[in-house]
Amino acid sequence: LARVLAAGFDHGGNAIEPFTDLDGGWTMRCCLTDSSPADRIAVIAWSPFRWHGPYRETGPVVVHVDDCPRPGELRRHPPSIDQRPKELRPYTVDRRIAYDHVRHVPANDSVTEHVQSILEHDEVDFVHGRNMHGG
Repeated sequence: LARVLAAGFDHGGNAIEPFTDLDGGWTMRCCLTDSSPADRIAVIAWSPFRWHGPYRETGPVVVHVDDCPRPGELRRHPPSIDQRPKELRPYTVDRRIAYDHVRHVPANDSVTEHVQSILEHDEVDFVHGRNMHGG
């Protein structure tokens, strides 16, 4: 993220356009918290995946552009992660989405329990989570 911010362009080749958050409450991908009023943030195209191919997703995420209260190494996700509905997308070792195991997790349900359940399937290598808005 630091390299992307320093370059001024996101993973989609778009110029990063920081703005001051007036109200707070944006879901921050960089630190897994919600933004606060007066935070400097940006909506950027981001891919957490290092491979290239048809299943490499690039989506919009919101990040702090400076003064991010990064959580350091997390052993568990913050409890606030469970407050919003999620879509969990499992991937196979060959970097394809395991569509039979995609799961929509309602707000206030345990994301950890759903991820653990998905990972019980031998073909699943890892799980990627996305916020679902309006759901």
